[in-house]
Amino acid sequence: MRSLMDYAFQILTTKESQHMIPKTVKAALVLQLVSFSGFVFAQSCPGTADLILTNGTILTMDESNTTVSAVRIRGNTIVAVGNNLDTSGDCVEIINLQGRTVIPGLIDSHTHFIRTAQAPGPFIQAQEAASSIPEYQSALAQAAEKAVPGEWIVAVGGLTPLQFEEQRLPTSEELTAAVSNNPVWIQRGYLADGIVNEPGKRALIERGIPVNENGISAAADGGLRYILRTRTDERMLSRFRDYMAYAVSTGLTTVVDQGCCDFLGAELDIDERPNFRILDILWRNGELPVRMRLQYDHRDILDQGDLRSVSARVLNSTLGMGDGFYKAVGVGERVIADEATDDEVFEAYMNVARAGWPLSQHTIWEDEIERYLSIMERVAAQLPIADLRWTLEHIFEITPDHIDRLKAIGVSVRVQDHDILRNGSTGWRPGPPLRTLLDSGIRMGAGTDSGVVGPLNPWLSLYFMVTGNHMGGEPIIPGEQISRLEALRLYTADNAWFLGEEDSLGSIEVGKLADMVVIDRPYLNVDAEEIRHIRPVLTIVNGNAVHATGSFSGLLRQ
Repeated sequence: MRSLMDYAFQILTTKESQHMIPKTVKAALVLQLVSFSGFVFAQSCPGTADLILTNGTILTMDESNTTVSAVRIRGNTIVAVGNNLDTSGDCVEIINLQGRTVIPGLIDSHTHFIRTAQAPGPFIQAQEAASSIPEYQSALAQAAEKAVPGEWIVAVGGLTPLQFEEQRLPTSEELTAAVSNNPVWIQRGYLADGIVNEPGKRALIERGIPVNENGISAAADGGLRYILRTRTDERMLSRFRDYMAYAVSTGLTTVVDQGCCDFLGAELDIDERPNFRILDILWRNGELPVRMRLQYDHRDILDQGDLRSVSARVLNSTLGMGDGFYKAVGVGERVIADEATDDEVFEAYMNVARAGWPLSQHTIWEDEIERYLSIMERVAAQLPIADLRWTLEHIFEITPDHIDRLKAIGVSVRVQDHDILRNGSTGWRPGPPLRTLLDSGIRMGAGTDSGVVGPLNPWLSLYFMVTGNHMGGEPIIPGEQISRLEALRLYTADNAWFLGEEDSLGSIEVGKLADMVVIDRPYLNVDAEEIRHIRPVLTIVNGNAVHATGSFSGLLRQ
């Protein structure tokens, strides 16, 4: 781990400094650098120094919601947590948090991370934070600086008119004003029409894809399908790295991918989709700063018509095989094709149960919940499933009867914050009923369904759960809000359970892996509207700094 002391040493030893900076000035400069940052470094250490974070407000999220002031990390493991930790010895590196809040690394239990990371073009870093059309134009312009000539700049989902002061999406003319040299495609959500700038309009029309006078390309006309075909491995690797860097900059340390890579409505052939290939490359190269957890989705199989695919997968795979950064943790969210009969779904579920795998099932509407719950009840009547960590996803229209029946067979739920966008694709009743679910005692986790359906930024999700407000600031789930600690627990300790990793992730406790986040304002005390603006100043994964700003920047590996 490279620290500010490395930079201080560089100041003292570079040839230029030998002649240009007097010794007394160099010494004073080093002392000022170290004292300003709040770091104290080991003078001599035969191995890697322990990292001690002290003088903080550390929300451990253990079973008692203990708050402490210090934590000690050795290698990738937490070795001490408390209020009066011993900081003596040579092999220590001390960070004075100066009262800042520390939380466990955030876990998103439902994303489509890989798909979004492998979209065409450079990642639009500031999209989720943009609150006006001019801010969004600036985000596009910044992305365009990383684009190669002719490369598309693409946003498929994760944005809503509600986030902008203007209460609308940017026009084609505004996209052109932001980016005039590269084609741009902006799409509100999956199966939505695209808005293109002038270069994008020319590129599509040249290929026979209609674009109207307002720069709108209808979803059914194949614009996105063509754009996806322009991807290259080199550009996808670059975008994937940027997307991971964004994830850890928000405090995410673990993400669960629930259905890798198919862009709905794009209708690409299976050999045109990268699936896990780009992620595999990054993993083999040791380039993952965030823990990736995979669920095998029916839509990722080579033969979409083979309803036996899920059975083949679980019977020929080993649950949990991989390492701390990359492993499979279940099946879902689409276990089998929607058009399968109830008996075919039952057969697939039985095979998953016999193999002992966790399973998650997409369910939004009340009748959809009823269908899959009834089939799970049929399975539970023959095989116990309470210990398999099965779950229903989304459950916006869940009823009290559904909740009782799920508890009876030991099936849990995971909720997402789709409705924070309320973007026109959401025809269901606003939800989910967070307060009702927590009060029922059913086991629950939380996520975003990012990036086509929702934004990845976990602070937007925490804001939604605490306030009940969509991105425009209006309440849409009155009476169903939950407390800040309850929301944070869903994103940490509770989510770790769904991965089967509650003994190593999700809280700041002795013996667990050192995943934690230092944030820029006190989560428990700031005005609720500020929750969505919280930003990490330091993100640690596996004992290493993977994101750092300001005085913490010296902790980053160079």
